[in-house]
Amino acid sequence: MNNVSGRGVIYLVGVASIFIILFGIRETASIINPILLAIVITITVLPIPGRLTKKGMPGWLALVLTILVVVLLLGLVILTVFSSVTKLSTELPAYMAEAAVTATEEMPPEATTPETATQLTIQFGPFAQGVITSVLDLLVQFGMALFIFFFMISAAMALPGAVRMGLDPRAPIISRISALTGDVRRYLTILTGVNFLVGFGNTIFLLILGVDYAVLWGLLAWFMGYIPSIGFMIALIPPVLMAYAQYGLQTALIVLVGYILINGGVQNFIQPKVMGQSLKISPVVVFIGLFVWGYLLGGIGALLAVPLTLLVLTLMENFEGTRPLAILMRYTGEEKKDERQEAAKDIEGLWGKVKGTFSSDQGMQDDTE
Repeated sequence: MNNVSGRGVIYLVGVASIFIILFGIRETASIINPILLAIVITITVLPIPGRLTKKGMPGWLALVLTILVVVLLLGLVILTVFSSVTKLSTELPAYMAEAAVTATEEMPPEATTPETATQLTIQFGPFAQGVITSVLDLLVQFGMALFIFFFMISAAMALPGAVRMGLDPRAPIISRISALTGDVRRYLTILTGVNFLVGFGNTIFLLILGVDYAVLWGLLAWFMGYIPSIGFMIALIPPVLMAYAQYGLQTALIVLVGYILINGGVQNFIQPKVMGQSLKISPVVVFIGLFVWGYLLGGIGALLAVPLTLLVLTLMENFEGTRPLAILMRYTGEEKKDERQEAAKDIEGLWGKVKGTFSSDQGMQDDTE
């Protein structure tokens, strides 16, 4: 009986520790977010200086060029979004008034009153201002991440190899870290290119229709593409509302259909293949991880849901007790026959341990009685 109670205490302490860690992550999100962003950016662009040095460029020059390219590109994006959002915040009352007038014109006459437009504007105003404030906070975190990135990539380039540090490059932990960075780099590289094409297509589409702030909505689609499953829906709302405010319901429906064709095709066909085949991670796990990291870290957590989930799975694979569960979470149904058989054996082993634990506990209780 003492063994049973002792095992229960261990389980309770473990669950309590997890909740304490999650609470700490949520409370320190403003500090953790820029660091995580900087780490992901560093992992993504780290091979560039190495390739430049292999072509004969001095190491310091390759490092400086890499930093300049990243800072200029992200700085240009941040500046464009900041200026557009700032301008939009000043013009927002006019757009809300136009949308309210359009809505009252399309309502049945008996449902329209002189105060309807004013009420719609008042109700929508705080929500829009809150969204703009959140976007500006996100831009500040990106700016801080760029500053941290400068030091991280410099330290990463100066870090000696595993052999020179006395580490065995064939050690399981080294190989798993290399695999993790490779997976994150491959995922972000492919997804960045795909998101850029989607954002560019959305921008051209909105410019043809004459929707205001088309560049801003294209950049929004680019960023939201990093959020699996729901990023498409978030990027869809602002341009549809803007089209409705400017031209009415017909143009808004055209924007809706265009976004479904452009963004929905990528979300439903390209992104699942990237996550399933390249990363070997279940889409269900990604979807759950999206809400968990979004709750803990906010918008940055949603953007980095896939890399952070990969990090957790890599950590779980390094412990005997959690390795079968990690294999189960990576199972996508597209593995080869030998991989499926190995995963099935590990899962059966995990289930056998669970059954054995409960059987032994029940046996101890019977003996005690």
